Amino acid sequence: MLLLSLAATIVGCDVWAQEPQGGNNIPFSESDLISGTSTNKEACERQEHAVWVEHRLGTECIRYYPSGGLEENATGSGKAKVAVFYFHGDHLAGYDPLGNYGKITPQRLLDNMAGYYRKFKVPYILIGRPGVYGSSGKHTQRRRLKESYTLNAAVDAIKARYGLEKLVLAGQSGGAYTTAALLTLGRTDVMCAAASSGVYAVNELAEIKRAKNNLRSKPGCDVTNYCDAYEVIDHVDGVAPDPQRVFYLIGNPNDRNTVFYLQKRFADKLAAAGHRVEIIEAKGLGPDGHSLSHVSYPVAGMCAAGLDPKEMLAEMAAREAVKQAAEQAVKSTAPVNSAE
Repeated sequence: MLLLSLAATIVGCDVWAQEPQGGNNIPFSESDLISGTSTNKEACERQEHAVWVEHRLGTECIRYYPSGGLEENATGSGKAKVAVFYFHGDHLAGYDPLGNYGKITPQRLLDNMAGYYRKFKVPYILIGRPGVYGSSGKHTQRRRLKESYTLNAAVDAIKARYGLEKLVLAGQSGGAYTTAALLTLGRTDVMCAAASSGVYAVNELAEIKRAKNNLRSKPGCDVTNYCDAYEVIDHVDGVAPDPQRVFYLIGNPNDRNTVFYLQKRFADKLAAAGHRVEIIEAKGLGPDGHSLSHVSYPVAGMCAAGLDPKEMLAEMAAREAVKQAAEQAVKSTAPVNSAE
């Protein structure tokens, strides 16, 4: 599974986006990730699994990576009516790409989505945020309003392309931010959301990170050094009322990247506004305990399938307890090394 994390970024220069050569097994470009890319409508429409979007803040070509199950199948049971739309986390820290970005291929993303489809029997669609995974744009300008408008329009276009009626929004870290942002833009077609290790109070988190690293305070500015982030925590009033929709906020209380109490503050604001919220605490992966995509992916799939994720989470916790007990038993019976 992809283990993606939130990070800082840099400001790059435009590069003209080239159509991918060599099929789906060519890794994504780290230089494009750092510098950003541009394209036009004609070039975008020639690409497989891409949508051209236009809105009042600009245009973009957004690539997406779907599983099976979106097209009418051989049994004649018709197209899917619900799909999971998943948004990945950030892929830059300063000048450095994160998560072995230069080794990831489109085929790997497609295979990941196919695996979740086989397990949960609902289609999954991973969406490349602007500047990432072949989408045009600048990843250095994430969390500004244009990114949310772009991804909201991309969801509309993909939903229309496949004739979907409802969707599940999900994401990890910066992708959890996107999940929340799209809800605050008033979407009424979301049956549930699964957001893990999210960034909901952008500028406050940036100040915490600057203090932690002994950097100069810059109130009102994100770690990207832009000072006009779309603060989802301040736009809860834009979330459309829906008594059936559940927002699953997934977090690790020991997350050393996106602090848990800021995530919980967003959940509390949603609940106070009358929305259904369930907080799921889970063990994060990685050195900072931040990565929880291994939880948000399945939670989204179970919700899309009409199942209760709590049952799955209980099983996961039970398996983890058995594993830890077995490891402890091995340690307690290991022979003592007399040289120690």
